[in-house]
Amino acid sequence: MPQTLSTRSERKRQQIMEAAGQLFVHQGFITTSMDEIAQHAGVSKQTVYAHFGSKDELFTHCVEQKCATNDLLPTGLSGDNPRQVLLEFMLRFAEMINSDEAIYVYRLCVSQAETHSDLSQRYYEAGPAKVIGAVGDYLATLAAKGILQMDDPMLAAEQLLLMGRGAGNMRRALGLPVDETEAECRHRIAQTVDLFLRGYGFRE
Repeated sequence: MPQTLSTRSERKRQQIMEAAGQLFVHQGFITTSMDEIAQHAGVSKQTVYAHFGSKDELFTHCVEQKCATNDLLPTGLSGDNPRQVLLEFMLRFAEMINSDEAIYVYRLCVSQAETHSDLSQRYYEAGPAKVIGAVGDYLATLAAKGILQMDDPMLAAEQLLLMGRGAGNMRRALGLPVDETEAECRHRIAQTVDLFLRGYGFRE
């Protein structure tokens, strides 16, 4: 069947985001131009601007797409077993934040914070803030049902996610070696989730 106009448009949009993401990581956000993104995506610059009004907006969508691809939005938090739901979510979260792309973007925002604070703001709102919000909303539903005992679900979400980062993520951001195996990571995350749930009164 021939592609519909909307299908072709969505395919081009995805091509643009993939090209932009690769260029941002390999040569930097500041030095990447919309012309280069268009060339790598195989579309015209006008098409890039038709989908994304600016490079900053395109960057925001790339960060949001990364979260969606790793199922770190509200759709990734559902199920009858809170421990299993949070464990699987936190494992996906750990995998995402420790990826080369995520580490690069974090370093980029920190390095450009003084001269391009708007970039850091866009990154935070498109990524961390959305993930914190998703976890906070899920925890709020558990609290409303009496499964957890907490007064501030958003603060609790921040606590869980920051614990889940671990020292390994800091070492990666600093360019230091990390020797944590996949099994060790899973064990660490499981302990983190169990500690968190016990702290907020969860009883299986």
